[in-house]
Amino acid sequence: MNLVASIYIKDNKTVNIKSGDFRTLKVYPESPIDLLSKFESAGIKDVYVVDLGSAKMHEKNNFNLLEMMSEFSKTNINYSGGMRNSEQVSNAFINGAKKVTLGSMPVYDKHLFLSCLTTWGYKKIVLAVDILNKSLRINGWKYQTKIDPINHIKYFYKKGLKNIKVTDISKDGTMGGPPFPLYRKIIKKFPNINLTTGGGIRSIKDLIKLKDIGVHNAIFGRAFYEGKITLDEITNFLKK
Repeated sequence: MNLVASIYIKDNKTVNIKSGDFRTLKVYPESPIDLLSKFESAGIKDVYVVDLGSAKMHEKNNFNLLEMMSEFSKTNINYSGGMRNSEQVSNAFINGAKKVTLGSMPVYDKHLFLSCLTTWGYKKIVLAVDILNKSLRINGWKYQTKIDPINHIKYFYKKGLKNIKVTDISKDGTMGGPPFPLYRKIIKKFPNINLTTGGGIRSIKDLIKLKDIGVHNAIFGRAFYEGKITLDEITNFLKK
């Protein structure tokens, strides 16, 4: 299983929030670029960068920071946050993203999302499936829909979708444990899809369990920032 480090950015700083609630915003002292260097030294090859300002506050995408991060590191950046049109997606790739994750666009404009899949390739576009109370939530997790997540995945899966990122919003940033039953259900229904999971990681034991149930990529974040997972543990996990 591949480990993916998450870096949430806001005003060029590294931040984190719990379950999408801005009132819980916490700023960390290390810069996104310094963190990239640390993760790369530990053996991490992929990083999930969430542009929190553009995702939740409708600020402009911080493509300048994205470009700097991509220039200072060889890690593959999966960029997410507030992209509603093809120009923004294009700019993300131009400024160094290797993948782009989209959550709101596939709900508002299915045809545009499918166009992105064919334009930039099925391996580069990731469908974000962000879930709260068994339904999709979009617009930086601020708007609750009535869309069933499994049906949502199924629609695009039939169109050739290869990559999904699934987050139980109630778990994100909480270190409350991953939603293992949800992941098992998705793996069973879509065995050929490349699943990335995010949210709830408490310790290295959770990552081991995710690997055991068949998860392809696991995002970790707050557990590292709060000292529950160390760089040595990450390195040792990747060597197994």
